[in-house]
Amino acid sequence: MTMTTSPPPVPTPAAGRVRRRRLGWALLAAIVVLALVLGGLWWFTGFSFPGQRYTDSTRLFDDFDGAAGSEPNPDVWSIQTGGGGWGNEELQEYTEDAVALDGDGALVLTATVPADGGTPTSGRLTTQGKWSFGYGRLSARIKLPDGQGLLPAFWLLGDKVTTVGWPAAGEIDIVETPNTTTRSAHHLHGPTGASDHWALNEGVDMPVPLSQDFHVYTVEKRPGRVIIAIDDQVVMDVEEWDVPLPGRWVFDDPTHALFSLAVGGNWPGDPDSTTPETSEMVIDWISYTPADQIGETPIGTTYDDTGAER
Repeated sequence: MTMTTSPPPVPTPAAGRVRRRRLGWALLAAIVVLALVLGGLWWFTGFSFPGQRYTDSTRLFDDFDGAAGSEPNPDVWSIQTGGGGWGNEELQEYTEDAVALDGDGALVLTATVPADGGTPTSGRLTTQGKWSFGYGRLSARIKLPDGQGLLPAFWLLGDKVTTVGWPAAGEIDIVETPNTTTRSAHHLHGPTGASDHWALNEGVDMPVPLSQDFHVYTVEKRPGRVIIAIDDQVVMDVEEWDVPLPGRWVFDDPTHALFSLAVGGNWPGDPDSTTPETSEMVIDWISYTPADQIGETPIGTTYDDTGAER
């Protein structure tokens, strides 16, 4: 007997649509799972995806030339004013006249602490909205003041601070010297959640007070790395893998620069009878070199006689 086999049934259009619909849902589910995995990796480990997300090509150099009493270049700088504690219960009122060129090629922030206990005044300025950088090297030559209750600072804030707030935007404190310049302080602040933050801190004892002379304070931002130096000597070197979990690394994003001379607050405490009535933070110049012009060798790198990195 000869047996014949019937050809397989031809799928109906309805069956084909069902298979395609199932395939579409499976593909969508796979994409969602992948997004959740990558999103979790980014959030919980601070992993930053390869590739420079922000490029810089414009050098910045400001030696603060100008007539005595005039304001710094308004194309680069904005003077910030007001009181209210600035998030740290600071005592000073920032005023425009506390920020001025001295006529000899320097910018001066002047803090005034009235002997009668009146409200102190001081200066603060920023490049926010006018100039910022992603990667590269930013340096400033500064003479810092000493005094109980004084907190001079050269620092960076993430450009996203106006939209995501602090600490989500990130903060890099290139140098701060609360009360005394016999010890320098350096910090990175970043987010761990909607409002919580992590901090990495470094303090360096100085053989001679920094207030005795000008010094060059530098921050170098490379992908996944921030290096801080004083007179080309590295005082802090942080990579994204150093961030405590579940912190996130946000320092590959653009940041803008600030100079400030705070009075009082949570960290330095209040001024006292030893605090000078007038103190000055003097900035000789500020200079930025783009990432493509600083080379592959980080600042402060030294080599032994064989050419190996120390």
